[in-house]
Amino acid sequence: MKQLIAALPALCYAAALTLGFLDVPQPFGAESLGPTLQWMLSLGLGVPSLWAAFSHAVFSDHVAQSIGWAPSPFQKEIAGANLGIGLGAIAASILGPEAAWAMTFMAAGFLWSAASVHIADMIRRKNFAINNAGPIFWWDILTPLTLLIGLLILHR
Repeated sequence: MKQLIAALPALCYAAALTLGFLDVPQPFGAESLGPTLQWMLSLGLGVPSLWAAFSHAVFSDHVAQSIGWAPSPFQKEIAGANLGIGLGAIAASILGPEAAWAMTFMAAGFLWSAASVHIADMIRRKNFAINNAGPIFWWDILTPLTLLIGLLILHR
């Protein structure tokens, strides 16, 4: 079960790309974004961010342990940041390209910073715990990159 929970962001990412590539429109998405960006914002970024917010707020000790870190009050701040990103990403899927660009830059700043902290921890402490070096690490890198590429293709 722990592995399934750890894999949730990667599963949402894969489901979002699959729905997008199958050209299944999001029922409430901005048509100007197209299905892939609609789903990547709402399901690929929004849902995992809301899950991270909930997890860091409610299960702080367990989440810290799964990352290989000690519990910290900063997890409540991480929960708040993830809550904002999750709600903003879902809103951006409805509001259209301008909001999508803004949320993508926000997510890239936060998630790539998180990935750099995880990389440093892998190098310095050889920390390869599931939520330090597993699916969430790759989600941190690939989600903003996918959104940026999608928006650049849309913009051209």
